Amino acid sequence: VAATLLALAPIQMAQAQATECPDPATATVDVEQTIRDFFVALRGEGDVSVYDLTTNSMYSYDVGERFERGALADVIIKALQDGVEINWNLGPMDIKVRGDVAWSAWENVGSAGMPPDIRPAGWLESAVLVHEDGRWKIDFFHSQRARPKAPASQD
Repeated sequence: VAATLLALAPIQMAQAQATECPDPATATVDVEQTIRDFFVALRGEGDVSVYDLTTNSMYSYDVGERFERGALADVIIKALQDGVEINWNLGPMDIKVRGDVAWSAWENVGSAGMPPDIRPAGWLESAVLVHEDGRWKIDFFHSQRARPKAPASQD
């Protein structure tokens, strides 16, 4: 029995090592780029689709609803086609990487509305990513409108 277990050990170790973790030196840069590419893809722009940047099980929470994988992009693209203007400016990202899983949070400050009534807007956002098929992919995305900042006091 012991000889059989010892003979199988290298096979099991090889299988466990089959999914290599990404290079920690470049992981945070790659995670941030994936998130920025995701926002371009949400507009239906760029060279990469939402499906290239997300896992098969990806879902998101936005505007009080759950959206499966590409459904959020469909809603945003339709709104843009209907004339809604959405301007995003993703701020600095707080990114944590542990092996083949990463998570990030950031503030997104911009504007949104139907012209000419474009108003300042802000969102608090976060994402969980996994390293899959040689690249980072978003597995979960959350966006919530931020409370408007109070005007600075005029003393």
